[in-house]
Amino acid sequence: MKTIPALFTVILSISMLIGGCASNASQPSDQYGVVKSINPTTESSSGLNVGTLIGGALGGLAGHQIGSGRGNTAATVAGAVGGAVIGTDVENHNSSQMYKIGVRLNDGQFVTVNQKASVAAVRVGERVKIEDGEVHPA
Repeated sequence: MKTIPALFTVILSISMLIGGCASNASQPSDQYGVVKSINPTTESSSGLNVGTLIGGALGGLAGHQIGSGRGNTAATVAGAVGGAVIGTDVENHNSSQMYKIGVRLNDGQFVTVNQKASVAAVRVGERVKIEDGEVHPA
């Protein structure tokens, strides 16, 4: 019956890790400025490959159910590595193109927004509004 506590520990650890990466910026919800740059990037919006973490945890948990002694340890490690590789692959195939949009705000600050949504309506030099973490024409 060691499976239930181990599963609970893995799920709790993952949820704390993901929750700890959340950002609660104390900025106004809407900001205005001018676009200075738009660059494609492979960076994710969170900067964290969740597929790798979840795949590794689930693979390790599944591998831990096999064998005993050294065989159990080897199966756990192999499961964790295999799960992480599969999780990374799934995450990479499901991601869309990201863009780094540099905006000079009205107050003089320069911010960079990582945006997954289309940037077809936004051009360098245009006035924009940053709303809910995305850049839109003003």
